[in-house]
Order: sequence, then C-alpha cells, then structure tokens
Amino acid sequence: MLAEHLVKTVKYKEAEETELPVCEWMDARPHLGKASPQALNVRRIITRALWGQGPSRRPKAEELVAIIHSLVDSMGESKFGVCQEEERRLNEDMVAQLN
Repeated sequence: MLAEHLVKTVKYKEAEETELPVCEWMDARPHLGKASPQALNVRRIITRALWGQGPSRRPKAEELVAIIHSLVDSMGESKFGVCQEEERRLNEDMVAQLN
C-alpha cells in the first residue's frame, strides 16, 4: 500500500526501492511464490515505478511486463489458477495506463 501511494505521488524511485525486497520475500515463500496474486501485484507496482522514472528505465519495465505475462500464463494449473483471468485483466489495465 505504501508503494502504491508513492507511485501515485510521483515518488517512483522510492516506490521501487520499497517493493523490491517485498517481491523477493514473496517469491521465496512456498505458500505465495512468484505467480501468487500478491507477488504479481508487487511486480505491477514495480513496473509502474520503473516506467515513471523515465525513458532510461522503460526497457526494464517492459522486461518486467513480459515476466508478469509469463507468470500469469503459467498459473492456470497452480493453486492460483482461479485468479488467472483477473490477473490478465489487471495486467491489461496496467499496460493501458503505461501507454
């Protein structure tokens, strides 16, 4: 929540720095993992923070968008499969906001 507020208040670098350790923590938890809705949301926040930092950070943001899409595509057979369509919609919304 803090990082989302930081993105909304144009404190993009601070938002990125706040969310990176959260992302690593979630990825390492067996009950969460990279394809959990929580970890995907953190990645979307990081993506928006990277994009907001300007053209020099946009390739990294685009790379993260591709990773998010791949994770969502792979979640169909996981315990989070029920969330797959919602995650796709959230990703589409994020990409639309970036452009």
